[in-house]
Amino acid sequence: MILNQVRVGLISFISLLQGALVFYCVLGWFMDPHNPILRFLARVTEPILHPIRQAMSRNPRSASWSGFTPLIAVLILQILSGFLMSL
Repeated sequence: MILNQVRVGLISFISLLQGALVFYCVLGWFMDPHNPILRFLARVTEPILHPIRQAMSRNPRSASWSGFTPLIAVLILQILSGFLMSL
């Protein structure tokens, strides 16, 4: 029972992170980088994006793909969410 609630909580948290990543990307096109909303979203999403950017920067061929970091993060979170749903 408790494990099920933890699983549902984690899935909900992952969904919130995915939404924050999408909003961060979309708002980043239109808003000033010093906007408080965008800065908040950056603080929330950067712990997810930074390791992916670091891993991509190690390979010179993937450096041009760094703009896809949020997409990769969303896909990883989606896989994790699917794994948790299957438990």
